[in-house]
Amino acid sequence: MDFAPFMPAAEQTFVLDVPVNTPADAHFYLQTGLEDYAPALPDHQFERENGGWTLRLPFPLGALLTYKVTRGSAESEEGDEWSERRPERRTVITGAATHHIRVQSWMDLNDGSGRPSTLAAGIETLTVHSPELDDNFTVQIWTPHGYPEGRARFPVLYLHDGQNMFDAASSFAGETWAANEAAGKLADEGLPCLLVAVHVRGQHRSGDYMPFAIRANDHQTTAPAYQRFLTETLKPYIDARYRTRPEAAFAAQAGSSFGGVAALHGTLTRPEVWGSCGAFSPSLWVQDGTLMNFAAQHPAPELRLHVDMGTHEGQFVEDAAAGVRQARWFAARSAPHVREVRFQIGEGHWHDENAWRVRLPGFLRWWLSGLNTQP
Repeated sequence: MDFAPFMPAAEQTFVLDVPVNTPADAHFYLQTGLEDYAPALPDHQFERENGGWTLRLPFPLGALLTYKVTRGSAESEEGDEWSERRPERRTVITGAATHHIRVQSWMDLNDGSGRPSTLAAGIETLTVHSPELDDNFTVQIWTPHGYPEGRARFPVLYLHDGQNMFDAASSFAGETWAANEAAGKLADEGLPCLLVAVHVRGQHRSGDYMPFAIRANDHQTTAPAYQRFLTETLKPYIDARYRTRPEAAFAAQAGSSFGGVAALHGTLTRPEVWGSCGAFSPSLWVQDGTLMNFAAQHPAPELRLHVDMGTHEGQFVEDAAAGVRQARWFAARSAPHVREVRFQIGEGHWHDENAWRVRLPGFLRWWLSGLNTQP
């Protein structure tokens, strides 16, 4: 008896070109998001063919395939031109296709020079101690042009994953939100603000951002203490050091993925401190969807809430569509419990800094246009 395949698939051909410093005895593998980036699966190994390296594999139709090449370990993954972590390669599986991969470098063959900084002049970098967590945070502050000479006071946006906001040298895979450029353009249009980018604390991102005990944070959350740091230590420090509008209406949090959850948790639980929230691609699935009822359980009648999601966030097209529907439903269920909800879909957007960089200017314009920014 013949059986139909569980999922229709299409053969993908990967043709590999490697740099001249590649070890002569190297073996090459394709690691993908569908296999949780396992670095050395036997059936993902490239074979010699016509003097080069080729791999043929079937992948399910509709897969949102993310992938990189490795020499058999996470440490020997392909890198960018500085042998630092590079962005994932991406394709949507719609049929048979050939993908030409030119590896620029290998991360384990790094000369130590590092990716050059792109941090713009005028962004101040501070070290702020958190008594709540008994640890130090790197915090970067962007101010609009002419700030030192002026007297005006400004609304403030606090950004999670601050290492990804301004500088390619510190950002994940070298991609930034270019937050200073977005804010600078709006300031030139008469919509100024201050940006406070709070870097992650070492390996504590999942603990600090996720208010639930889940596997990603080893079932130990430090999110309440992290939010106390933002509210009771960092914000008063920024308000004292810079010309801010300290009222809740002029203070906002924003972040993506787990950082989007942090922004939701922080603003909904302390609406007397935070007046707006930017939740970019928030991880609404955590704790069996507990966040879906979060706004109803923490009503914030004056809070302005932005929620968005890209159409390519997930392993399959169907997953991504479900994620968009879930985000839309979360926005709809939250609307009765806050002042305002803005929902946005990022067409063709993946779960990455590039997508959030594209959506940030719209959020900033919406947030600032809804404020009386005059001193």
